[in-house]
Amino acid sequence: MAAQVKNFKIGNYYIRFNNFLERFLIFDNVFHEFAETSERIEIGDCLVAETLPALKEDWLRNFGAFKHFIDHEVPQLADKHYQEFQKKIAAALTKYGVGQYYLLSAIDSEHNRINHAQARVAEQYIRNCKIELNQYLQQISTVSFG
Repeated sequence: MAAQVKNFKIGNYYIRFNNFLERFLIFDNVFHEFAETSERIEIGDCLVAETLPALKEDWLRNFGAFKHFIDHEVPQLADKHYQEFQKKIAAALTKYGVGQYYLLSAIDSEHNRINHAQARVAEQYIRNCKIELNQYLQQISTVSFG
């Protein structure tokens, strides 16, 4: 016998939100790989064709896709009990995007180097955003089945 969600609207929201989180994690992994690749390029541990300007261009393109994702694909739920959660998640995701952009802008394409102080600040800010997101997610981590 299959378990049924008592409130279909909430259950459907959880499913859509889980799918959204999976896509968010993909973006987060891609951005992490960009950061690691930038460090490898700077020390010369890369392919000849890999350069900081080219990496920054790719990173900007992916950041644009991430921005569209955050602006248009966060699952919405009209239920008044979840509106505060929705606002907190949206704010944390926006802050995460600010952190990613700050990290991306630590790449100085003109001089082919990374501003490491700025990168460290951005990486800490991103970690804090992810902790904040995780705390919000833990607040609604139960689904009522009946």
